[in-house]
Amino acid sequence: MSRKYLVLISILVLATANLACNLGRRAATTPAPLVPVSTEAAQSLEETAVNSYNEFQQTGNVDLTVTEEQLTSMVALELENQGTEGITNPQVYLQDGQIQLTGDVQTQGITAPAKMVMEVEIDRDGRPNLQIISANVGPFPVPDNLVDNVETRLNQAFLNQLDKMAPNVVVESLVIADGSMTVTGHTR
Repeated sequence: MSRKYLVLISILVLATANLACNLGRRAATTPAPLVPVSTEAAQSLEETAVNSYNEFQQTGNVDLTVTEEQLTSMVALELENQGTEGITNPQVYLQDGQIQLTGDVQTQGITAPAKMVMEVEIDRDGRPNLQIISANVGPFPVPDNLVDNVETRLNQAFLNQLDKMAPNVVVESLVIADGSMTVTGHTR
């Protein structure tokens, strides 16, 4: 397995750590504002998930909202805890219906910006489906066959995690806008 493939898989697995987002339709010359990283935001995400899970257990309804700061903090701190080398400065943006994950990829003494943009659709059975819209390392697009492979793995990992946390959930809506992602649903 090539080093480039491993680095890209690592970046995409971070997205599975519960998604990422898009900077929106800003001009390419406008740099994205950095999303702050804090242990408080990561803990807040954990508390939000636990509260949502408890509500689901009691009422059968899901209503979960997460923010860019929570996701960025979780991804950054998870990378730090795992000692993952090769990926630095992760950022997660949730804008305009898209999840965008950015960061710097380091390999063989070269550092390049990486960016992956995803959208999430809900199928007729109420199951979310991640679709990678684009993936680049530096100015180069990631080959389609690699993107397809990663997309398949992301969907499997995401659905497995969803099934563990909320079996028999039907996702009614998933809205990504203005720095947050809101998921609503109910029990089958």
